[in-house]
Amino acid sequence: MGRRRATIMCGLSARGWSFWLATRVAVASVSALALSAGARPAWAAGPQPELDVVGACPDAAVVRALLAQLITPEQAAGQAVVIQDRGAHVRIAVGGAATTFDDPARDCTARARAVSVVAAAALQHPSVVLGPPIWTIEKGLVIELTSSRGAAKSAIGAEMRGALGSGPWSLFGAAGARGPITLELEGGPWKAELLRFPLDAGARLTSYRWRLRPWLGLGASATITRIIGHDLVETDSQWRMGLGALAMFGATLAITKRLGLAAALAIRWEPRPYQLEVVPHGTVGQTPTWWFTISLNYTLDGKRSSP
Repeated sequence: MGRRRATIMCGLSARGWSFWLATRVAVASVSALALSAGARPAWAAGPQPELDVVGACPDAAVVRALLAQLITPEQAAGQAVVIQDRGAHVRIAVGGAATTFDDPARDCTARARAVSVVAAAALQHPSVVLGPPIWTIEKGLVIELTSSRGAAKSAIGAEMRGALGSGPWSLFGAAGARGPITLELEGGPWKAELLRFPLDAGARLTSYRWRLRPWLGLGASATITRIIGHDLVETDSQWRMGLGALAMFGATLAITKRLGLAAALAIRWEPRPYQLEVVPHGTVGQTPTWWFTISLNYTLDGKRSSP
């Protein structure tokens, strides 16, 4: 593996719900036919929605019979449903929500089924089961640690991460900036200051069993580094790109439906450090190979998936 040098001086699901309603409507059609022969819905004596049908199409009795098969007396009690026949259109209003359908054929039987499905869906208020978020964004503070010539070094910075995918495996990417770290060099009072800008990408494995979501990420890292020498007669800053690997373990705690808190520990390995040289003294040090990062973030969850 060749050495890389830096001179620092002198040139340095909705489908299932619709199917269920369609099935119930088909069954209810039988009751609608029975109603014309004098039969009454099973819970006709119980609470019923306040049904106001304006116009002849659809027939109010048919709509009421269909609704009787789709909702319970508890769901119907105190609810108002307004249906308006507007010729080629039909309008249905339930509570504060209204929907208008285009029906130039004026098929009153089909129209009755359509408005019954819409009214039943609005009156039932089903509890929708949602899965993990499709995407997550994490922003926050990072503390980066390393070692140089046996001495611990640290820097404070910021980072933003994003994960895409609602299954156990997702893709992640991150971009960040680190404050300056000063390295003491050998052979003199010289120093080198590093400013680092890591870019990461990889895959993440997440467990969604609890309110606390632990995750493990593995990926590649490309770090843009600015190197400038201190206590030198003449120096120029230089920019370098270092490639490496990243392993990250963290956990996200959901606070609300969209917001949460996250903490993570990352280990970044850069196998090809830069050799730091001072002319004419030669190599006086190198950039660290291992970097450790502690991050504290707030998180924003996107739209939740359908399990």
